[in-house]
Amino acid sequence: MKAVVKFDLKDGATELREVPVPEIGPDDVLVRVEYTGICGSDPHIHHNKVNYKINVPVILGHEFSGVIEEAGRNVKDFKVGERVTAETHADYCGKCLLCRTNNYHLCRERKGYGFHVDGAFAKYVKVPTRILHRLPENVTLREAALTEPFCVAYSSLVKHSNIKPGDLVVIIGPGAIGILSAKVASIMGAGDIVVIGTPEDKKRLEVAKEFGATEVFTEFNEDVKRYVQDIRDGYGADIVVDSAGVSETFRMAMDLVRPAGQINKIGWGPTPLGFSLDPLISKAVTVNFTFSHNWDVWEKCLILMNKKMIELEKLVTHELTIDHWEEGFKLVESREGLKVLLKPVD
Repeated sequence: MKAVVKFDLKDGATELREVPVPEIGPDDVLVRVEYTGICGSDPHIHHNKVNYKINVPVILGHEFSGVIEEAGRNVKDFKVGERVTAETHADYCGKCLLCRTNNYHLCRERKGYGFHVDGAFAKYVKVPTRILHRLPENVTLREAALTEPFCVAYSSLVKHSNIKPGDLVVIIGPGAIGILSAKVASIMGAGDIVVIGTPEDKKRLEVAKEFGATEVFTEFNEDVKRYVQDIRDGYGADIVVDSAGVSETFRMAMDLVRPAGQINKIGWGPTPLGFSLDPLISKAVTVNFTFSHNWDVWEKCLILMNKKMIELEKLVTHELTIDHWEEGFKLVESREGLKVLLKPVD
């Protein structure tokens, strides 16, 4: 089968290769991939601009949906032909304290699709049934490929947040996760939802409005800071979600959050901060960091998708086959593409 493989830890060391179809174990299924979303991390891995371990060679891609092609001999709860999606934790020990307390996404032995284990920019992917999720009737395979970023936003604003109806929520970074955070904030009853981007994000900010943003800005300056302060009582945002994936935006979050407020940091910031965190202490701010998700989050998100409380397909701007993966990566890097889906080729 053809697959997009990161074959060396060098900038640009990625190519379309012919690779064997994965062999499944007794507790696995073989999923025939229908759609895989390009995450912002995929181009970063391609250019070797990440500060976490990548096992090469590895097939990229961790946001996927598909149909069960084959089931291992111990698999009882899933059948060939069922539509599914899967969590990103391809492997974890299942025995440590974190695994036994439903924090297996933080297991020291965790291996992620497209980072440590072969992912889904291919025709087939091997999936253990313990991370497999059956698609509800009203969820299409196309939108199911966006379940993972939705789960990240849900984890941040539901599992790791004290959000309350009427809150003022500011979101920095109108990528897919930032826009989905706006929608989750809306579902949770936020009174005002402000999304801040850059001049290159004008199209994305328009989409953010469709997902619940009540005000958007194409830059951060003193006027924006005053707006956030003055829209309520002069103190700032109850919650700031930093989903930009860079370090510098955390300073913006510190400026915008109110005393005794909350900052939720999503995504990686590979560069040193270069500024003091002391204002967080003087404001008594709570900071939550969100990494990944687990079983219950996936099931809750699929319920919301099934009830059409969120329409993920509105985020899809481009659909390509995996032999055009470079074009897809460039669309994501240039911000022309909001969510780009790849389909396998024979």
